[in-house]
Amino acid sequence: MFDVIIIGGGPAGLASALTLGRALKTTLVIDNNNPRNKVTQASHAYLTQDGISPEALRSNAEQDVDKYEHVQRVLDTVTHVEQATDHFIIQTESTTYYARKIMLAMGLKEILPDIPGTQPCYGTSLFYCPWCDGYELRNRSLIVSVPAAQVRHMSKLVLNWSQDIVVHVADDASLDNEDKAYLDSKGIHLITSAITEFQHTEGHLTAVIFADGTSINRDGGLIGIEVNSYFDFIQPLQLQREDNGRLTTNNFGETSVPGVFVVGESKDIIPSQLIDAASNGNTVAKFVAMQLIEDND
Repeated sequence: MFDVIIIGGGPAGLASALTLGRALKTTLVIDNNNPRNKVTQASHAYLTQDGISPEALRSNAEQDVDKYEHVQRVLDTVTHVEQATDHFIIQTESTTYYARKIMLAMGLKEILPDIPGTQPCYGTSLFYCPWCDGYELRNRSLIVSVPAAQVRHMSKLVLNWSQDIVVHVADDASLDNEDKAYLDSKGIHLITSAITEFQHTEGHLTAVIFADGTSINRDGGLIGIEVNSYFDFIQPLQLQREDNGRLTTNNFGETSVPGVFVVGESKDIIPSQLIDAASNGNTVAKFVAMQLIEDND
């Protein structure tokens, strides 16, 4: 029986494990080595690690965690989690584990636009997060393709890095007059015709083709993606969710099921930077450790 089992070995999960290991709590990290940022060539804005590859960042983090004798890591895939009387049962593809507490750190499921060229460009010249990759796109000719509700916010944000942007409405919704007035005031060209292809050379965007037969030359872009935290293995727990799909938690990251905590991107269903996920994992892990201390008192 472990004190804590952490499902997910990304920044949030490993930061949690580090804190729990230092608190002398027996901890198991289960990860299947399928990180969402696997397409990214370099990670940024992580203090002392800026520009490092995601693989190297994870390797460094694993080395930090492995120093602590109370922490173990396994490469496996969780298939089922259920609650018993005073503990949890975690079934993987290869075995069964037991824990007093669970931390969900599996990140998010990611769905890219179903447009030819998206997959090879994603992580090389097409990105979703200006804070993560805006610096690398600075002063380039960009396409910003997002749902209508995000157009003004994303346009304002991306203009911080490049003045050469074309905005595309990625859904069937219409812009309101205030949105249109904002784009006009900034001299931003608006396109509503559907994108049919992102043309590229080995992942480097060269042109965007539209359904009306027009095209524009672009060498980078920000696109909207869909994300969610609906992982099949947690369904037996029947965790409560907010109207927007976010898992309901208290101020300490604990879900509607006592003893089940959620950290990182899984917590807020918002793609975040690595340092944010790690910070949240560290914070919530302290509450988990404190709860274990209280339980033992």
